[in-house]
Amino acid sequence: MTPHYIRQFRSQPGHRWFSPLLLVALAAVFYGVGLIVQFTGFLIWGLIAVGGGGDFDAWAESMIDFNTVSGMVNGLASVILMWPAVEFATRIVYRRWFWSMISIGRGLRWGRLGRFVLLALPVWVIAATVMIVVSPGSMGDLTAGVQWNRHVLTMLIAVIVLVPFQAAAEEVVFRGLAMNIIGSWLKHPAWVVLIPVPFFVYGHLYDLPGLIDVGIFAVIVGVLTLYTEGLEAGMAFHIVNNLFALGLGALSGADLNATSGPAIETVISISAPVAFAGLVVFDTRRRQRRDDLGEAADPREADDLEEAVEEGAAPTMTTTRTYSQANQL
Repeated sequence: MTPHYIRQFRSQPGHRWFSPLLLVALAAVFYGVGLIVQFTGFLIWGLIAVGGGGDFDAWAESMIDFNTVSGMVNGLASVILMWPAVEFATRIVYRRWFWSMISIGRGLRWGRLGRFVLLALPVWVIAATVMIVVSPGSMGDLTAGVQWNRHVLTMLIAVIVLVPFQAAAEEVVFRGLAMNIIGSWLKHPAWVVLIPVPFFVYGHLYDLPGLIDVGIFAVIVGVLTLYTEGLEAGMAFHIVNNLFALGLGALSGADLNATSGPAIETVISISAPVAFAGLVVFDTRRRQRRDDLGEAADPREADDLEEAVEEGAAPTMTTTRTYSQANQL
């Protein structure tokens, strides 16, 4: 685990100590403008949908109710808007898009993102299954069968389309941006992992156990960001996590506005990112060992070198390194 990922802002040409602060200020302005545009759009839609004799107050309440399609879309869209705000601000301050900083200088590594999604899926399949077994009410009436109707289908479409962008946007802001800002001033990885946690937790409206769960999630994903030198692991797990939470909630008719739950659900929810982190570390190390073996020299070269040494030939620096690599096989 190296600090390279969190020093990307500091390594940019023209970086000054105040550059990250300027970036945050610009991002806040762009985000504010985005929210105004979003609010105006939904307001116009509401006036058209409700009409002159409709109940506008009821419609306004539905816009903040995650159990409604309009509330779901409005809530997820308001989070997604953070991503373009960060992109435009980074472009102005550092003359490059933040997209290129999702990993160290290479942008989003799609293959790695897909691999981590495949690691996260079985974790949440098992977690959701255990949750249904040990806490039947956690998924509403899912075990009794899904009642398909237009509302459920529309909710699922909204979740599938918007959640990947919403989850990725949170990772860009609370891991990518925050960690690089702090890393431009403080080099120790502990600071860049821990300082953003309270801000991430503050954005979630849960009871104390739920907030602890969110905090542990933030720490684990922050460490994985450093370990993998990119946001793909955090994005993958965050996307799968939210797809399961909101998707199964919509299917089961559970209250998506709930801010608390049984303790056993919190324990399962905490266990999921821990298990995922273990899989990521195992998979990464396995692939690194395979790559190291692939780069090692042919063992026959080591045999030739041993014969040369026995005959008194002095090994060069290159042959010594080749011998060392070959012996790793």
